[in-house]
Amino acid sequence: MILAVMQPYFFPYLGYYQLAASVDHFVFLDDVAFIRRGHIHRNQILLQGRPFRFTLPVIAASQNCRINQHHFTGEHGRFLQQLRHAYRRAPFFEEIFALVESVCRRPEQNVARICTASIQAVFAYLGRPLSASCASAIPSQAKGQARILELCRYFGSDTYHNASGGRALYSADAFREQGVRLRFVHGRFPAYLQSGLENFMPGLSMIDVLMHNPPQIVDRMLSLGELEDAV
Repeated sequence: MILAVMQPYFFPYLGYYQLAASVDHFVFLDDVAFIRRGHIHRNQILLQGRPFRFTLPVIAASQNCRINQHHFTGEHGRFLQQLRHAYRRAPFFEEIFALVESVCRRPEQNVARICTASIQAVFAYLGRPLSASCASAIPSQAKGQARILELCRYFGSDTYHNASGGRALYSADAFREQGVRLRFVHGRFPAYLQSGLENFMPGLSMIDVLMHNPPQIVDRMLSLGELEDAV
């Protein structure tokens, strides 16, 4: 079985979804420290032809607490207004705005659950199955690579996929000793027509991809990640 583990982010970039699409089971690492200046509750969209960083407000954000111990304030009106202003002329605005709003307006404002929902909602919209669970359901004191290997053993995984940016975090030898093949997924970001831009800008929130492309095209994009074995 192929496994991947990542912190839950709010509508992350396309590469995150390509990683999730490359595995048999995906684990949301929701019980690690919340990074205040990270991408858990922040990302970029296009606003007036420029990248714009949005932030969803979090109550008493602290790196001393886990992701799943945090809650959004529930005040998402400003973000949704920015989204409407940015993409109101995008070809798939109506359905994608409704999808994002439905995630934001969930009664449970737990950060981990909202972010997890933002990823699961995209797979559901595309009609793709996503087998997933949360790491917090499997309590552990292990950290870093040891935690990942522990999760591989728990799920009976013989292959582990990680985003290419995390290459320095893992030892291929340590995985081999546990009988696990370590592979890295390199994200590929095909150009598409973006509202108000002549030159394509990759790496934005998945929201931008969804606003400008039909679901069948986005579905194909999820299969474009390139796999490389760890040395």
